Amino acid sequence: MPIDLSLTFADTAPDLGELSELLTEYYGQIQERLMNVGGPHLSIETEVRTSLEAIDRFLPPNGAIVLARDSSGFLLGCGFMRMIDPQRAELKRLYVRDLARGFGLGRKLIELRIDKAKEMGAKTIYADTVRGNSSMLALYDRLGFTSTPRYDGNANDAALDPYLVYRKLDVRAA
Repeated sequence: MPIDLSLTFADTAPDLGELSELLTEYYGQIQERLMNVGGPHLSIETEVRTSLEAIDRFLPPNGAIVLARDSSGFLLGCGFMRMIDPQRAELKRLYVRDLARGFGLGRKLIELRIDKAKEMGAKTIYADTVRGNSSMLALYDRLGFTSTPRYDGNANDAALDPYLVYRKLDVRAA
């Protein structure tokens, strides 16, 4: 059965309570995936708080947050993007709630952020995910991303490098 979705870019900071709830689910999933590959324990509360404190980096004019909602307005997913510099962008915090999976929402959230990064002047777009996240890696591959080493300006703590996979999309070649 199809799901009725609306996808919008936030012009200003979204409802932080609602976003905090979604990011708590997201970081819970990240924590589980990190543990599966021998990674460190993260404080979900700290990660959510840090994300919300840095929300301005992902809002216009230097970034974008796309939100997915159902017809009742319930937040189903999100994706963040920030410009690292005038020619490079980074995709962060892609999350789709379980009840909205299987409808292509993750792909759409990535495509919208790619388009926004291009519109903002990005020539290269970076992303990362936890090792072993085969569905996310396959999706990045289908969208034209290739493997890359850790990139300058990556927002993650370098201590996480052994547990992450980095991807890049050269939009000039795409």
